[in-house]
Amino acid sequence: MLIPIAALLLTYAVTLGLAGLAAFVLRSPLSILLSELCGTEERSSFWTVWSMVMMIALPLLFVSMARIATDPTELIQGTVAATLAGILMAMAGMGLAVWRRVPQPNIK
Repeated sequence: MLIPIAALLLTYAVTLGLAGLAAFVLRSPLSILLSELCGTEERSSFWTVWSMVMMIALPLLFVSMARIATDPTELIQGTVAATLAGILMAMAGMGLAVWRRVPQPNIK
């Protein structure tokens, strides 16, 4: 059994670690893609940072809305599930936004 504050801090640490890793891995390829789509370095830089913030903030929001378990197994399982759901939602939103702006080939 974990005390509630320890459980909460562990939850946020796991979430920041997983979401931070996802943001770190995606930063370079996303920056390159956004440079092509945005046209200027300033625009690309802004949208890259915005995307990284969303990649971390959305999982934190999901984890914050979940009930904090004091059983270590349930805590880690719930935290990882909520974090991965948040990461996937953030990636889906970014993917949809980028996909809409990528020129589509004219298929006839």
